[in-house]
Amino acid sequence: MKEVRPSATILLCRDNDGKLEVLLLRRNKALAFAGGLWVFPGGKIEPEEKEKASNDLDAAQLAAVRETKEEANIDVDPESLIFYRHWTTPVVEPRRYATWFFFADANKGATQVTIDNSEIKAHLWLHPQDALDRFSKGEMAMLPPTFMSLQLIRKCKSVDEVSVLMVKEEPLYILPILKTEGTKITVMYKGDAGYETGDFSTQGARHRLSIDATKGEYLFEHENCDLPAINGRMHLD
Repeated sequence: MKEVRPSATILLCRDNDGKLEVLLLRRNKALAFAGGLWVFPGGKIEPEEKEKASNDLDAAQLAAVRETKEEANIDVDPESLIFYRHWTTPVVEPRRYATWFFFADANKGATQVTIDNSEIKAHLWLHPQDALDRFSKGEMAMLPPTFMSLQLIRKCKSVDEVSVLMVKEEPLYILPILKTEGTKITVMYKGDAGYETGDFSTQGARHRLSIDATKGEYLFEHENCDLPAINGRMHLD
């Protein structure tokens, strides 16, 4: 069985000139995992962080803070982090991660970003909708957890609004099932009629995401499913 590596990342938000912005980093194209994609700062949880922490959540907070410092040179207080999602990479992927997603208010510290120009090649502070628009135009490539996080907060006007939303959110643990056909990717989540068997043709409830990688187009379906949506605002209206 493939090793599932524990990791952590931070959705870092700031208010800039009356506008909400999120920090996105572009990974080096040469990297084996997510090469060239735009991501939130983060990385794997080190053994010493597991030893130092009293539980997995605390270890993830330590790792998220360390990685944000290493990748963006931004200091984040681990006590300020809000846990909102836990994503595990689909079983079919060659490299698998179990990633804790946190939100943090960047207004409480310096937001001047410094990257190493090695693992991280570029950075941008963008409004969530601006980032999604660039994704839809094929200008920014992202993994589903990244743009689904952006979708979650895209209507928020400030960091305070994001904070209120994240406090209300019940953290979800997500293990997608993936199917690839050419440039089209379908991701199925728990609650879909075909989730338990892995059969995408099963008729019934829908809880899935369809992606056209070449066009940057995606469609989220959540119908007749008793489970809460991973994100109920998936349409670029």
